[in-house]
Order: sequence, then C-alpha cells, then structure tokens
Amino acid sequence: MDPRLPTTFGEGYKSASQKARRITEPWGAENLYCCACPNDQLSAEKVNTQVSDFLCPDCAERYQLKSQSKTLGGRILGSNYQKMIDAVHGNRSPSFFLLHYQLPEWMVRNLLVIPRFAVSPSVVIQRKPLSAAARRSNWTGYILDVSLIPPSAKIPLIVEGTAIPHQTVREQFARIAKIQTLKPAQRGWTLDVLRCVESLPNEVFSNDEVYSFEFELAKLYPGNRHIRDKIRQQLQVLRDRGLLRQPARGQWQRL
Repeated sequence: MDPRLPTTFGEGYKSASQKARRITEPWGAENLYCCACPNDQLSAEKVNTQVSDFLCPDCAERYQLKSQSKTLGGRILGSNYQKMIDAVHGNRSPSFFLLHYQLPEWMVRNLLVIPRFAVSPSVVIQRKPLSAAARRSNWTGYILDVSLIPPSAKIPLIVEGTAIPHQTVREQFARIAKIQTLKPAQRGWTLDVLRCVESLPNEVFSNDEVYSFEFELAKLYPGNRHIRDKIRQQLQVLRDRGLLRQPARGQWQRL
C-alpha cells in the first residue's frame, strides 16, 4: 500500500470534508483490497451509490470508506441514518474501512476494517435532524459508535504507517465472520457480550466476571429484565461459533 494520498484530486475544493473525500476515494480504489476473499482489487461503485463505495467483483463484498485526520476514536460521522439502519436490518450493510491520515503531509497513518456482520443496529446512532431552514431540511445522519464494537472486529490493515500482511487481515476477518449466520437483530447481544469478554484482563474467566457488565448491558437493552440469563445464552453462542471454549461449567476461555 502506498501511504501517500493523491492530493491533486482535492484541488479546487474549499470544504475540508469534500476535499478529503475527493483525495481518499481515489487512493482507496488503487490500494484497498477485499478482506473477505483473495481478491486484491476492489471496484469503485457508481457515483451516488447509497451506503457503499467499493465492491469486490469476485465475492460481491461491499465496503464504505470513512476517513479523518484525527486519530480513530469512538465515533465516526455517517451519512443517511435511515438508509444505513435499513441496510443493517436487511443484512445489506457494508464493511467499513476507517482511515486516519496525517496532515499537512496527507499520509495514511492507520487503516482498519470493521466487517459488516460486526455492525449491529445498536452501534448506528441517529443524529438530530437538520432544521427546517436547512437546504436538506429534516435530513438525518448517523454516528457509527466504534467504541461499541468488539476489538477483534476492528481489524488493522495499516498501523502507524506499516501495512499488515493481507493474509493476516483475512484470517482475522474470517474468524469474526463466524457470527454472520446470526440474524442482524440477534448479533447485537452477541457482539456486546463479546466486547465485554474481550475487555476482561484474563484469557480464562467466569460467569461472575461477565456479570459485572450487567448494568452496562441493561442500559443498552432496557426492555430485557433477564440480563444474566441473556449473558449465559450469548456465551454459549460464542462457544458454539468457536470464539470461546468452555473448560468447565461456569468457566470460559477466549480463543
């Protein structure tokens, strides 16, 4: 991957967001690759295609590129909320490439991919609609809350300017893909419990340690009055998909 962004594509644009988009998308067309299959080249989607920017011509995996000059943190601004939430519920959401570039050099510093099946409805947060006086009155965007996505589903392609081997990226992508058979509405719970599990300090842990997240999960799912039962159920789901091992009753191990 060439870390230099093609700044000539941004000439003539005053808006920082438009300029960044014009510069990063051609870079993506030249440098991004499919993480779901061995294809090393993606095709740019047609102009004004909703939700996605790139398509793998071999496996039809779709990707959307989000870029920013700030270090990749907890929240990423998105475009049309309704289009994205419909895509998530319909199992049509793209995988996300999140790109961090350095100014004034316009150099790619960090890049990661979030697989589409790691994007649950709970991480797509509705923003306040634009005012009636705005040019796009009542248009509503969204925020992708990356902090609610498990670390294992935030797969690095470039770390501080150094590219990760394609094979390593694809192996990590395939590992988290074990949950894609779950329906989108079910994945939220599974992903949230996986995120909690991955935040524990030890590889081997108990039910009681995961129960410590009961209050946090209750805030995410206020309609559920059986949080501990749901936690145990999701630990079993993760076990059945090869992401956890159960060495003894009430005991678990990350794999």
